[in-house]
Amino acid sequence: MPGIFEVYEWSLGRDGFAVDDIANELGFTLDVSEGIVAELLELQLIQPARDQEAWFVPADPGLASSQLLNRGELDLLERKLAVGQLRNDLARLSLLFRSSKFSSQYANSFDVVRVPETVRLLLSEAAANSSREVVCMQPGSGWQPEELAEAQARDFQLLGRGVRMRVLYQHAARFDTPTREYAGKLIDSGAEVRTAGALFGKIFIFDRTAAYIPAGGEGGGAVVVQEPSIIEFLYSCFEQVWGTAKEFDTRRAEIDVISGDMKKEIVKMLISGAKDEAIARRLGVSVRTCRKHIGQVMQMFGATSRFQFGYLVKEANLEEDV
Repeated sequence: MPGIFEVYEWSLGRDGFAVDDIANELGFTLDVSEGIVAELLELQLIQPARDQEAWFVPADPGLASSQLLNRGELDLLERKLAVGQLRNDLARLSLLFRSSKFSSQYANSFDVVRVPETVRLLLSEAAANSSREVVCMQPGSGWQPEELAEAQARDFQLLGRGVRMRVLYQHAARFDTPTREYAGKLIDSGAEVRTAGALFGKIFIFDRTAAYIPAGGEGGGAVVVQEPSIIEFLYSCFEQVWGTAKEFDTRRAEIDVISGDMKKEIVKMLISGAKDEAIARRLGVSVRTCRKHIGQVMQMFGATSRFQFGYLVKEANLEEDV
């Protein structure tokens, strides 16, 4: 309200004041003066006098600032959280709309969802609405506890309804106890699980009508694809890897066979000049484990350096064999 700070400054030169004093000395109407006093009390810039009724004295703005700004900041934070939640809810509802019979005129073929909680919720809803087949390609070899719990609830509900489920892990997953145990439960429930030496990315495809792939950039999240031609391309990529992948027999590790496949992949990437970190990411293992495998591969060829290794592979004409 205009005039409140003017009245506060005026009050500093007095022993106190009443509402009538504001009207008489500063020219405000009585209604406006009452409003100014109410606003000053709300801002804690004045306080009622202890020994005189309807009499007010100035208060320290520093104390008012610490109390009011903290409260205002909390209100602002709550509004931001409410806006963020509304944005996530609208994004989720938008995706559900596009999978409904009302979306025939919708033009966009994909959406980027940055909030991990929203992505997990959308995955659960997509699984709940699937009726034919779900395929998953999951690079890496470790699970976070919360991810494992959500995956179990989603996957076993799918399998319980008779939906076909195929899952691709990397060979390294065979040596990760939580993943190995979870894969065993999936297989016992009717899922098909295989592993491959390297996977090019995480993919979820539901009934060949919606696909989820990681979103690039610092924000992370997922890209939700609904364009049929893109989904068919992603599905064919999955099928190509699936056709050469090995069945995941969780009762035995098949260390020799899997190590052989991983070493072949290492040879290919060493020839292409890939760094240790890139090879480790592709194989789904730690950099330390990757370097151990690289050392074994170089020892197989009798090489003491990577340059010598590349030369020996080319001399032996093994590039095509691996």
